[in-house]
Amino acid sequence: MISWDSKIVFYVVLLLIIFPVDLVAAIDDSNSKLPDLVTEIKYFSSNKDLSIDSVENLTDSSFKKFDQYTIQPDEVFWLRIKIDNRFAEDNEYFTHFNNYLHEVHLYQRAENKKWIERVAGVMVPEKMKAVKGYISDKVPFTISDGKETVLYLKIKNRVVKHLDIRKIRIVDSKSYYRIEEKTVKIQSLFLGLIVILCLFNLLLFIFTQTRIYLYYLLYAIVSSLFFIHNFQYFKSGFFVNYPEINIYFFFSVTVIQAIYSWFLYESVKPDVGKKIVNNLKKYAIGVSAGTVVILVVAVFNFTKGVMLSDIFSLINFLCAVTIVFLLFKKVSKTAKIIFTGSLFLVMGAFSAIILNYKNDVPVHMYSFQAGFVLELIFFTIAINFMYQNERLAKLKAQLKITVLKNEQLNKEKEAQKLRAQIDMSERDLAAKVVAISQKEALIKNVSSQLEQHVYKKSVKIKDIKDVMSDLNLKTDNNFWAEFETHFIKVHPGFYCSLNSLYPGLTTNERRLCAFIKLNLTTKEIANITKRNQGSIHMARTRLRKKMDLERSENLENIISAIG
Repeated sequence: MISWDSKIVFYVVLLLIIFPVDLVAAIDDSNSKLPDLVTEIKYFSSNKDLSIDSVENLTDSSFKKFDQYTIQPDEVFWLRIKIDNRFAEDNEYFTHFNNYLHEVHLYQRAENKKWIERVAGVMVPEKMKAVKGYISDKVPFTISDGKETVLYLKIKNRVVKHLDIRKIRIVDSKSYYRIEEKTVKIQSLFLGLIVILCLFNLLLFIFTQTRIYLYYLLYAIVSSLFFIHNFQYFKSGFFVNYPEINIYFFFSVTVIQAIYSWFLYESVKPDVGKKIVNNLKKYAIGVSAGTVVILVVAVFNFTKGVMLSDIFSLINFLCAVTIVFLLFKKVSKTAKIIFTGSLFLVMGAFSAIILNYKNDVPVHMYSFQAGFVLELIFFTIAINFMYQNERLAKLKAQLKITVLKNEQLNKEKEAQKLRAQIDMSERDLAAKVVAISQKEALIKNVSSQLEQHVYKKSVKIKDIKDVMSDLNLKTDNNFWAEFETHFIKVHPGFYCSLNSLYPGLTTNERRLCAFIKLNLTTKEIANITKRNQGSIHMARTRLRKKMDLERSENLENIISAIG
């Protein structure tokens, strides 16, 4: 059974394949090579910015046949393109180089013999370009009257740029606008997916306040800036009209590496040891520091900034791939999903490099973009999986707390029930003691009366004394034996604890402790033991001394805590 997440991935991959393939077909139909209408391409290079009139007046020997050339930052590069009008099927065409050239000026003579200048390039504000929209270095031109159309293109670049004749395209207006329409569709799909994924993870971040969701948002947004800049999806606005700022969107590729390193750190932190976590944190800090250095260098020297960014990206790419392979078996399912998404991006980037080498531009950028979208989808699945696990963990923790609370309540109820039983047993024991005491009093009364009869010599003295002696002995023994039996049932560990704490106590002193444990008053103890209250007070005092108690210590509290 295919899961819901798997279906989403399948359909997204299908869409990302269909659109670029369709676009590739459109490009290959008309632009796989220079059209037959181009009869000559020659170049001229200068360290000075010459006027078009000066260049036109150069001898033919000043121009060299163009195959490939590397433009230096301080160099002005001229191309002269001749077109056979007999092969032109349309009146309007576009030239573009499948490259990111900073400044391109196209010169063409009008019918009135005056030069018409049209401008394009990355460093040219959108409002000054000859035509807006997709492909920043495209320049339009029209087919002249007569047999031949001659074009002069002046190219300037801030960084070293390699030009190849295979990358020059002459596209008729119909084909170009068809390509642009499909590009807008692809970018709309791309941005729509990014917006949906970002909103989803923004809600997760708001609800959970977990940093990994924040890193995901930053990663998606900053990466999108690169593709928006690359494809010039927005044809108007602040950034496209201020190229000095817009060009620095290139460095979003560098910034996302720092964000990814922190995202990677947060995703594997729960699964690996402290040593690996510390190393990953150092790696993230190092990548972040490197990013800051590159951005600062780029502000003062753009060329060096680009060079450092390329080297930094290559090193960081190798480090990230190494980390993924080393930790793949050690991390949780969530991190494995994140690693898999990262591998899709690597595959997309690798295929983009190959396609770029084969000059299938802009197909290579779509390959990279597809890998990036797949990576974000896998990240979303992983984060959702993580969120569900966190919720499940919280529910388990709450359930555990509830179970513990229920167990505590049950224990408290059992303790209350046991306390009630003990209290009842103590009351029963106290009642038995009182009953025994009353019985003892009755027997003593009978014994007293018998003694009176003895004095009166109304019975045989020897018999009565024998009965009295036997009655007293049995009464004492039975009373204390019955008391001890009931007391031990109620407080089974009392005497053991008492003997352990205070081993020198006599039998009567231990018995006094038992009475105090039962919360009996001095008067009640005196009645039971057939002694006066003064004797009981004296016994308590001796007991305190034996127990080595301070004046501030309460005898009742000490004994109540025993057993």
